[in-house]
Amino acid sequence: MLTHSQITSVFAATPLPSLILYPDSDFTVADANEAFLTKTGATKVDLLGESIFDISLGEIPLAVPELKDILKKVRITQEAVTMKLPRAGNSGRDEIWYQLTSLTPVLDKSDAVDLIIFSFGEVQNTDLLTEENSSSADPGNNFPFDSYTSDNEKDKILQMLIERIKEQECLYKISNLDEQILTIPELLTNAVNILPRGWQYNEVAEAKIEYNGEIFTTAGYKETSWSMSAETNIRRDCPLAVKISYLTQRPIHDEGPFLKEERNLINSVINHLSLKIDKILTKEEWDEKQELLDKAYKLARIGTWEFDMQTHHLHWSPVTKEVHGFGEDYEPDVESTINLFKKGIHREIFAKAAHDAIEHAEPFDVELKIISGKGDERWIRATGEPEFEDGTCTKFYGISQDVSDRRQAEEDLLLRERRFRSLVQDGSDLIAILDSEANYTYVSPTSESILGIPADQFIGTNAFDYIHDEDKLRLSGLISDLSTGKRIYIPPYRFRDAEGNWRWIETTLTNMTKDPAVGGLIANSRDVTEQIHQQQQNLESLKEKETLLAEIHHRVKNNLAVVSGMMQLQATEEENDEIKDRLNDSIIRIKTMANIHEQLYQSNSFSKLAFAENIQALILNIKQTFQPQTDINIDFNCENIELNINQAIPCSLIVNEVITNIFKHAFLGREEGNIDINLSECENQRSLHLSISDDGIGFPEDLDTTKSSSLGLNLINVLSDQLHASHHYKSTDNKTTFVIEFEKDELKGIGNSLL
Repeated sequence: MLTHSQITSVFAATPLPSLILYPDSDFTVADANEAFLTKTGATKVDLLGESIFDISLGEIPLAVPELKDILKKVRITQEAVTMKLPRAGNSGRDEIWYQLTSLTPVLDKSDAVDLIIFSFGEVQNTDLLTEENSSSADPGNNFPFDSYTSDNEKDKILQMLIERIKEQECLYKISNLDEQILTIPELLTNAVNILPRGWQYNEVAEAKIEYNGEIFTTAGYKETSWSMSAETNIRRDCPLAVKISYLTQRPIHDEGPFLKEERNLINSVINHLSLKIDKILTKEEWDEKQELLDKAYKLARIGTWEFDMQTHHLHWSPVTKEVHGFGEDYEPDVESTINLFKKGIHREIFAKAAHDAIEHAEPFDVELKIISGKGDERWIRATGEPEFEDGTCTKFYGISQDVSDRRQAEEDLLLRERRFRSLVQDGSDLIAILDSEANYTYVSPTSESILGIPADQFIGTNAFDYIHDEDKLRLSGLISDLSTGKRIYIPPYRFRDAEGNWRWIETTLTNMTKDPAVGGLIANSRDVTEQIHQQQQNLESLKEKETLLAEIHHRVKNNLAVVSGMMQLQATEEENDEIKDRLNDSIIRIKTMANIHEQLYQSNSFSKLAFAENIQALILNIKQTFQPQTDINIDFNCENIELNINQAIPCSLIVNEVITNIFKHAFLGREEGNIDINLSECENQRSLHLSISDDGIGFPEDLDTTKSSSLGLNLINVLSDQLHASHHYKSTDNKTTFVIEFEKDELKGIGNSLL
């Protein structure tokens, strides 16, 4: 049975987006793999501890009525279930996408459901089914297929699910091989016989594994032209290769007769095998060292001591004195010897062992810490054997051995195991450990596939030797500012590969210098060269479009200027004053719109206007056009407000009508006048308030602005409705004021949909 750590390892490596659920009443999310997080854009913080039914994940539909019943069924029957769900966001029947879902129970030692693995695959229905296909669908099938799915398509979908399950089962079985008890030949013999079962055409599939010159094959293996392989190196000079061959030709898929998922599978298999082989090699090295140490214990009396119970004389050999950190002239005694052992548990254990040896004739063999004569801590192996005469202990002797090196080797092995557990070995990212000077102390094997540089070539070199000169200063500052236990994201920078080309790399850097299992900076890096090149192309394309858009606004402004100029010529030649006034009104309206287009092509934004500047330019332009005899003072009290062009145009036209009316009528017969413009946002910064006041003659008493036949007033009413704005007029003895308020709206695009 797989352990939790093995399940987690396989779960993380599977290319299918997957969740691990607890079989409780809410089916709480226990874990999510990287494929799921990438697919959904979610984070583990969003998911862990949440009920599967409370999660909204866009294209992956979880709010399906049947899902809870199906999960309960899996928990009770302990049987895996597969089903097909329509993906959220489908539009039309010509191109329907589906999520293939498998629910796989994982049992504990008591054969109860411990976890449920929830995996998703995605397929597309590219056939527009006829009514005959739809009517032939079996309404009684056990899966929630929709009515547009034909029987043939169901078979394809189910076959695809079966292939994914075969691949996962293969990876599970490989992961379940116990490297703690198997030798490398036993491991690879078992693995090579498991491999063919994970491939689509397993009836003609045979496998070969080659490691360090040794070859392991299935019984019927032979070389063919229909093969798939993966290779890696273990510990620099131990090549490992895995190969799958079909004995007969099969249909062409993604990579010859093989599926792209099978490429992911063979890469995951070789990663798992390389990690297991590395652990076996480590164990063998440790066993060899332990054997040598055991032989040394048997063949040599490293240091001897003897205590005479009658004379109370304690004798140490010269080597024993050296082991304990003293010179040849040192004369030991019992009390000082006991006090050499580190205060606490070490001293207590030794005192009890010596007491039991003397009183109960029990020899001892212990390893304890001492504070040596030189003041340093040492691990000492101490053995003691009592010698009795007539039931009385007369002598007590034993050996002392410094085992600090072996203890350190054991601790190093434990630290190395913890290091491997702390790093993600999924084969997609480059993982490295750097010391405080940015020298590499560990690099994952993926360095060769990503950069073409074997991992061992990095060791001892400095990271900045590979980084582009223009990026070094930025990265140096980020690294120096990173405090212990903190993590930062380093945006893309250039990194030289084996061929001298610059690759764009992004890195997440974590400072774990205080963690004895790591003792450095963990760098998790990813090659984003293709994304950067695509971004650069997009930026160039965007720049071209912005230039074109600016040119369009410029041409529109020029064309409006031509139209207004022609109308001005017409107005100068027109003798009818009423027609001339209407032409002038239209000229001002056209200039209002031309002014907006002018601002757009002169600014950095093609969708928003600095509305305060727009109003000021508009009013001054109207004043210049009318050239009134009255001395009119205009006071602007306007906040810096950006307004979407789709609201800026109609609002500007409203301002134009109000200001034009003031210049035409408010100050007739007056030598001077005042106009106040106030523009502000409400507290929530979502509402805009605009007021225009003048101290002119005011409105006629019988004027009804809602029923007036005036074109200007009608335009104000229509444009206000289109802005969903409220507006009103108020007139006092000294002042007439127009007020308009509306909600700011981020309408998409730059076309004025309100007109």
